[in-house]
Parts: sequence; structure tokens; C-alpha cells
Amino acid sequence: MKSWFWGAAASVLMVGAASASEGSLCSARFALEDHMLLEWAAVGGDPHAQMTLAECSYPEGAAELSAAQRIYAIKWNTIALCESRESNIHDDRDLRMRRLKEDAHISFRRFGGLQQGEKLNWRERDFVEYRKEQQAALEARHQRLSAAVAPADMAAARAEIADQYSRIGALGLLKLAELSSCDALGASKEFEAAAWSAASESWRGAEQAGVYAAADTPAYDLPKIASEKTKNLSGADRRAAALEKDRLLRTDPDRLAGIEKKARDYENVAAASAIENFSLPRRDAAAGLADAAPVAASSLTTALQFALETLGFVEFINGPDNDYGPTTRAAVARMQAAGGGEPTTVLTNAEARATICKAAAQNDPVSLYHVALMRQNGWGLPKDETKAAAAIARSETAMIAALGGGELPAWKRAAYNNYAGLIRTSAKELKRADVEADAALCD
Repeated sequence: MKSWFWGAAASVLMVGAASASEGSLCSARFALEDHMLLEWAAVGGDPHAQMTLAECSYPEGAAELSAAQRIYAIKWNTIALCESRESNIHDDRDLRMRRLKEDAHISFRRFGGLQQGEKLNWRERDFVEYRKEQQAALEARHQRLSAAVAPADMAAARAEIADQYSRIGALGLLKLAELSSCDALGASKEFEAAAWSAASESWRGAEQAGVYAAADTPAYDLPKIASEKTKNLSGADRRAAALEKDRLLRTDPDRLAGIEKKARDYENVAAASAIENFSLPRRDAAAGLADAAPVAASSLTTALQFALETLGFVEFINGPDNDYGPTTRAAVARMQAAGGGEPTTVLTNAEARATICKAAAQNDPVSLYHVALMRQNGWGLPKDETKAAAAIARSETAMIAALGGGELPAWKRAAYNNYAGLIRTSAKELKRADVEADAALCD
């Protein structure tokens, strides 16, 4: 083996691999950093890195592999084999790369699709021979591996390949589509149609962005290929392919943005619904000073409990529990008495909201968050986007200070961490640059 066979990063790694003991797995041959370099290069299409990972993941004389090692071996042997096989698509790619090499002075050693008049120097001829030897060894290794593993291992490896390439974006989906048409992958016709359809949809957005030009070869007429792959399926298989395509496109930026917006909307609706539909137990006039039984679902109770704790009328051991029970009722009575009123254990909706506003005035981040929602949507307080923005800005600042400041009880730190995500999400939508930080919120 001559070192000039290899590209820059692969050359050092491959020379090291050549001296490794027979039967050693990748983990025994390479340090983590080198192993990661090989994987990055292999995912990007470097044939030397692909063949190295294929060989070291399932070397001659290897001991019995664990389930994870089997899946890893199947993955890289399949990718390397599919990439090394001759095909019209690969020949066209190699020809284009050689033209780019001449035009742009890049280094690339692929020699498929040689045309009349193209000449190789002696080093390139030796390289082609070496590649043929390596491909033959790869075919034999893949056959041995396929016979030694279970169908479940093959399916798990296919799923890992699909997951890895689909997360790369449009480029990864296109490579996955090409791999899906390779028989060594063992993909179903539904998956093949789904992969090509996902690649077509992802590239449609890329073309519209004006970054990429239109394809000039039929091999990259993605909508046509996707349509041909899909039209040969039965109705049930088309539905299965459509579901698989949606799964492959789950990392599409526009799709993720839509999902995130829906999640934010659901969170805000849930929190706001608690305020809008809140109903605390009311005293039965016929029962004198006795209070009615607690309402089963007083969803604003948690917000009220945070406010009561901030105002100093209750101390929690395990934190608010959304139960309008004896502890909360006693706290309400203490608050009523402190204000000079009758020490009843009930509040009207308006009184509950006023209590939250008092806690917000003392910079309680949870109460400020609920005030922001009330002002944003007009629940219990007049709708006011400026005051909503001021409330959420103060809530975010107060939460950062609370979590980064002194000691907090365990229950409060856990609760604040849960609310912090909701506050950050709402802040992205509500915060404004022209808002006065000390603006009155509940007047």
C-alpha cells in the first residue's frame, strides 16, 4: 500500500489501521478523535474512510459481536458497498468530479465512467486496481456479515442509517434516497419511494432559495424519480410511504418551526385556560361560616399557591400541588385577615387575580408570567400587549436572577426550572424593545 493512495486526513488514519492487529475492532484501532474524523469523512462520501470503517467494524477473525457492534458493522459495510458498486449514477458523479478537478484544482480520486481519450498515469492505474481488490473484499465481507446476523439487526441498521442521513438535511436525504435504491440496504419499495419523495421535497425549497441551480441531468430530476417510485405502489403502500416521508422530513426547518409554534400555542392556551376557567370554592350562605367542599378541578390553584407563598402567607415543604386543600385555604384566610377583612378561606376570581398581581409586584417570576398571559389575552384584565411585554420581560429577568442567585428550596428550584422554559418561549413572542421595564402591570 502506498501512502499517496489516500486523501489528507484518511492517509494518516489508514496507515495506522494497516498496522493494527488482525481482528481488532475500530474501537481498538483508533482513538475517539480519529474515529470521529473517519465517520465524518465517511458520511461525506470519502470512499477510503467508508472502507476503513467497513473493515474494522467486522474484521477477519473478530470475536462474537454485541448487538450494537453488529448494527454498526452492518451500517458501514452497507454504506461502503453501496457507494463502491458501479452504476450509471456513480459513473456520472465520478466524471463530473474529474472535470471539477481540472477546472477548480481540487483533489478527487474516483475513476468510474472513464471516457474515450481519458488517460490514467501509473499511480492512478495502481489505485484503480487497488480499489477493485478492496471492493471484492468488501463484497465478500458483506456476504459473511449478512449470513451471521439476524433480520432484526438488518432492520435496526437500516433505521440508524435513515435517521443519521435524514438529520443532515437536503444533502443527507438525497444520499439516503440513493442508498435506498441499493439492494444491499434491503429497503422496501415503500421506503425507497418515501426517501426519494423526501429528497425531492427538501430540494424544492433549496432551489427556491436561489442558492442552487437547476439540475442538468435526468439523474437529478428528483420530482420525476419520486413520482415513478410512488406510482408503482398499491394504495396501502402509498399511504405507508407518505407516513415514512413525513418521518424523514421531521427535521425540515419549516416543519420544525411549525411544530414549535403549535407547541407554544398549546402551552399558552393551557396556561391561559387555567386563568380563564378558574373557579375556587364559594361559601354556602346557608352554612354560615362553613365553607363549601373544594372544587375538584381548580386549575388556577397552582398560580394562587405561588402567589400566596411569595406574599408570605404559606410555607411549602414539597411545593404547590394544585389542590385547594386545608393548607391553601388557611393561607387564604390569613391573607384576608391581614388585609383587615373577614378571615374566610375563599376568593372570588377577581380576588384571586388581584393576589397574583400583588405577588407579581414583588417580582415573583411565576406570577409575572401569569400576569403576562392575562394581559396578552384579556383574561380578567384588559388586553394590553405593552403591559404583557413588560410582564414577560420582568418575569424572564426575575427567573434568571432566582435560578442563578442564592439557595432555593428543592421544590422551588424544580418548579422554577419547569416554568423557565414556558417563560422563555413566551418571551420570544411577547417581548418588545420599546417597553418600559417598570411599567405598572395590573392598574
